[in-house]
Amino acid sequence: MLQELELTCMFWLGRFSPTLRVAKFHGFHFPNSIAQLSLKFPCLKQLTLKKVVISEDVLQSMLSGCSALESLELKESRGISRLCISSQTLRSLGFFVDWWNGSNHIFLQELVIEDAPCLERLLPLNSTGSKVVMRIICAPKLEIFGMLLSEVIPEFQLGSSIIQEGVAVSLTTKMHTMRVLALSSTGPNLDAVVNFLKCFPCLERLYAIFRLPSYDPGEYMNARKYDPLDPIECLELHLKKVVLKNYVGSKTSYIDFARFFVLNTKGLEEMKITLRYHRQHGWFSHQLSQLRVTSRASRDARIEMRCGTNDDFTHNRDAHDFSMGDPFDLPSSGCSACEEEGLGDAVYQI
Repeated sequence: MLQELELTCMFWLGRFSPTLRVAKFHGFHFPNSIAQLSLKFPCLKQLTLKKVVISEDVLQSMLSGCSALESLELKESRGISRLCISSQTLRSLGFFVDWWNGSNHIFLQELVIEDAPCLERLLPLNSTGSKVVMRIICAPKLEIFGMLLSEVIPEFQLGSSIIQEGVAVSLTTKMHTMRVLALSSTGPNLDAVVNFLKCFPCLERLYAIFRLPSYDPGEYMNARKYDPLDPIECLELHLKKVVLKNYVGSKTSYIDFARFFVLNTKGLEEMKITLRYHRQHGWFSHQLSQLRVTSRASRDARIEMRCGTNDDFTHNRDAHDFSMGDPFDLPSSGCSACEEEGLGDAVYQI
């Protein structure tokens, strides 16, 4: 009995569809006529569509026949401009938009989670600036979200809360199940991050990944001050871990970004800061002195800083892998320059 199949053609699909548990379709065109076949995949739990051309009607027809589907990955596929997810069994959804192929192809521009009562993970897999409107209407068990490109999402909607390109229009709906959030931006855009924190009051872990832009965006004006009269619940009660990747401490905006969480996260247990480039011991000492503040909210928080490599987490995520409670909690790659200097995995902490 065939249970796992990877196809580059459609010939055997119908014959084995009743027994498949894992299916991977790579590099071919789904004809629109398939939407009329009412294919059934009653045992299918994992579905991957990579570099395929498929219309929304065909995909919805396939998904409607997957009554046991738990995880779905869409990678570099075309033909769908709007995807609406309504599934009683789906636990994990990952998607990678093939945005660089140009305007001659139809690619995903809007994702709607309409009714997904079992969805736990929503993983936008892109590490670059693809623009997808995202709307979460009903996902009462969603716990892990990322990597979200905070400042280039044209619109993010959570119930009646709306954030447009990082700017809050309305923040009335909150999701109390969310515990892990990964955000990416071209710089330390604190205002955009805080807007998302307000949507997820019970957040426990925050990953902020700073991407290297093709131009120098200058300094972000991170002048935001924490207002105790307008508290952010996750900073007051729940946030325990903050990870900053590809940190550029020579810019004031990066230091201000890190200090905001040191000063205001009352339950903070650890902050991990990884640099994009190799630095000398003296540079670390100066940087850590900027974070060694007497008024820090959590006296026992462990703050560490280390050299690393440009990391965007692309290789860390798999929508089908439920073995890790946090798919972003993986060791940082070591710094080759530190190893050459005999420092090994040099870690500086306060």
